[in-house]
Amino acid sequence: MALKLKTLNPDLFVRRCVACGYDGALLNGSLIERCPRCGCDLRSRPPRSYAEMEGFIGQSIALDSPLPSRICAQQLIHRWLAFLFLVLLGFVLMAYLLAEAVP
Repeated sequence: MALKLKTLNPDLFVRRCVACGYDGALLNGSLIERCPRCGCDLRSRPPRSYAEMEGFIGQSIALDSPLPSRICAQQLIHRWLAFLFLVLLGFVLMAYLLAEAVP
């Protein structure tokens, strides 16, 4: 099941030249050897997305891959589990305080 979350920014998966930040259509899928803007050698420094540079995803991800949706689904589950844990902790604390207040 692929989730469409508003927190997933598609700009994180746009490949850019690592020297100048050029993100034009020439970098996506074509086999050019130099960046059209700065002339950087793309064979030695291939264009990468922000998510690839930060290590969120591997080097070989396609934009139509379900991996970004799975990452967001896992983050959503972790956030809900943390929220439910804090709510439960609040209820336990409230019950403890009420039990101590009753003589």
